[in-house]
Amino acid sequence: MQAETERRPADANPTGTLVSGAAFIGFSAAHLIDEFLWNAPQEFHLRKGTTLLLALLFVTALAGLLAGAALQRPTSTFGLALIGARIAVADVSQHAPEIAAAGPWRSGLISTFLAAGLTLSAAFTAVFAFHTWWALRRQR
Repeated sequence: MQAETERRPADANPTGTLVSGAAFIGFSAAHLIDEFLWNAPQEFHLRKGTTLLLALLFVTALAGLLAGAALQRPTSTFGLALIGARIAVADVSQHAPEIAAAGPWRSGLISTFLAAGLTLSAAFTAVFAFHTWWALRRQR
């Protein structure tokens, strides 16, 4: 009887969250490398060492939230939804005007692909994680 009470409902399936979250981590790491190649930290007056530490902390926190979401922890799942939404909005507001400007942007198509991949994977992560979080909250 105890095994049935611990079973998660079908609508709390975290598969979409995990797949989009894994893509989010991958695009985050690749996009951060692209940012370094084009000296983006200097735009924000950050030293390279400080930026490397912040990048490491961000990717580690993102992986931790994804691990918590895999265990269907509501707090981790909600945190993943929040960071996904925040990064999607921030990336569009930062890079859309740059990409839309005349001429090639940074490394051309690869930089555009990484920025778009980060934005889309973050947005999908936000949607899927929020849906999973809502389903987990309803089961209480």
